Amino acid sequence: MTLSFRKMFAPALLAAALVPVAVSAQANPHDGQNREQVRERMQEQRQEVYQRAELDAEKQAALEEANAEFFDAMKALHDEHEARVGEILTEQEQQAVKDAMREVRDERRSEHGNQRGQHRGERGQQSGDHAESDDAVTTQ
Repeated sequence: MTLSFRKMFAPALLAAALVPVAVSAQANPHDGQNREQVRERMQEQRQEVYQRAELDAEKQAALEEANAEFFDAMKALHDEHEARVGEILTEQEQQAVKDAMREVRDERRSEHGNQRGQHRGERGQQSGDHAESDDAVTTQ
């Protein structure tokens, strides 16, 4: 019995696809209500991915367990990092760093906020241009 490429690699692709979502969800804390909404949206997205990948219930449960372990590990790593930062910086310095990070992020968002869609289109076009120039380099 041979498994299709899609079924064989779907769990790994799913895990890889969910890592950025998990990291961004942890990196951008929400209040309790929004956090629950984020979790619900993530669960809905995972279910959609599972269905599209045609995963059976057993594999879905295994992936859910793997994801839970991953989130626990990320939380432990986050807590360890926070403790280490606490050893390096005073509370005032930590707050100054957080404030500076927020300012930089807000400045970048305001500079580029309205151009996001435009940049995505340009990036797609540029990647096509780069692919063509890469082909030209390899054929020469």
